[in-house]
Amino acid sequence: MKSFRTNGKAIAQVALIVSGVLLITWNTAFGLTIGLLWLLPIVIAIDLGVSRDRSGWMWGFFLGWLGVLILAIMRPQPREVIVKTPPA
Repeated sequence: MKSFRTNGKAIAQVALIVSGVLLITWNTAFGLTIGLLWLLPIVIAIDLGVSRDRSGWMWGFFLGWLGVLILAIMRPQPREVIVKTPPA
């Protein structure tokens, strides 16, 4: 009877360890998925926004890959031309 209790505790401990490892693996995969689907577009959009004089992080943050696509299609903003008139 004593060996059954010991084996039962060992089986429970193994089950807890295996389930813990599975949860860590699942959370890691979930974290990588979030990183690829949401954080990576922000980084790419920042780079595209700098080249087009726009706030790219907002496009990537709120719209994700759609925002990156929109930024890739956009033209750079026109530069302001300062015209100085001679004094009268």
